[in-house]
Amino acid sequence: MRDARVQATARPPGQILGGPMLGDRPAGRLLRHNRRGVPVDVFAPTLVDPVRLSGTYAYLGISFGHFGHVMAETIHRIVPTRLIEPDPRWLIAAPRGSPSSFDALPGVCRTVLAQFGIDTSNCTVIGGDAIVEELLIVEAGSDLGDGPKDWYLDQLRDHGPARITHDAGYPEKIYVSRSALGQRSGILGERVLETALATAGFHVIHAQALPLAEQLAHYANAKVALFMEGSACHGVEMFGGGALAHTILLNRRNQARCPFTPVLASRSARFDAFAGNPYLGSVVRHSSGGLAPNRGVTVLAFHALADFLFACDVADIRHVSPLTYLVAAHHDLESYLTTAVAEGETAETADADAIRAALCARIAAGGTIMPLAVRGTRQDAPPIEEPRTVRRRL
Repeated sequence: MRDARVQATARPPGQILGGPMLGDRPAGRLLRHNRRGVPVDVFAPTLVDPVRLSGTYAYLGISFGHFGHVMAETIHRIVPTRLIEPDPRWLIAAPRGSPSSFDALPGVCRTVLAQFGIDTSNCTVIGGDAIVEELLIVEAGSDLGDGPKDWYLDQLRDHGPARITHDAGYPEKIYVSRSALGQRSGILGERVLETALATAGFHVIHAQALPLAEQLAHYANAKVALFMEGSACHGVEMFGGGALAHTILLNRRNQARCPFTPVLASRSARFDAFAGNPYLGSVVRHSSGGLAPNRGVTVLAFHALADFLFACDVADIRHVSPLTYLVAAHHDLESYLTTAVAEGETAETADADAIRAALCARIAAGGTIMPLAVRGTRQDAPPIEEPRTVRRRL
């Protein structure tokens, strides 16, 4: 594009304000910022005091300060662009009013970009509108919700930054936990699950405490990687197709289309998912007054989950007493409610009562937690003719 108009960004709920102004033609829509295959970028009618950037640039994407969004939405133009222009001058659109400096990007964004060799020497950041003399922009290989495209998985395998180096020093079975996030973990009684899995030979890791390179090494070397739904799942987005052995996803929220499923399944020789954990609700509210579901809590359908993991032939944790888990879940729930009130995140007693009632409603005879109707999917064996197709049966 010549004289490309690029707007600084903002983030209205569910949308991206800013980026290159590409229009609604089919070819332009393909190059825009998509989620689930649909453009979500919107634009102000005119540029505001634009600067002129001379020369040729390659559009990288918009900046985020959250690990999951950086991995899912910022980085997926890099490898396809380099197959056209191996050493471009990159352009990142940052929030309006922020410094136009690479060093001013959020630390997590700079850390991820460093894996691709992108830094202040080869990247320009704009915190205001710009007119770019010449801008190369390619289709992103993946988007949030739909996950990676087949051609992109091949590119990542052959040209991506995540090199597979097998090292016997890494554990064969890992559980990627959320418990270290405290009340923001959203999983009641997760410590009980950790202890049970440890006895079954799993090594528990907390992704946010590990350097990114160490996260990638754990995932690449694990024969079984069990993920609790959350941003840590996005840590695999640098891998190409078939890079991972056996991944298993445990649900945290009730979603008909979990955005983490295509991220993990497309990169795994075998993929299984358990979707029976009931989401109880949230007491944390947005500034607009609505409840924040991402800050809610989920109770594990522990014994249905134990049966599922046993059927997947990865762990036998069926010995755990229902009351042991129930006591831990109840303790974590009360801690969650107390912390939310102490931090001023809720003033609605009715919200807390609704969550307590939701937990009680899931307790069956003997103290077990009744799972959701759809518990999970298991893959019997990796397909032969189409290695990236995940076959599932209830």
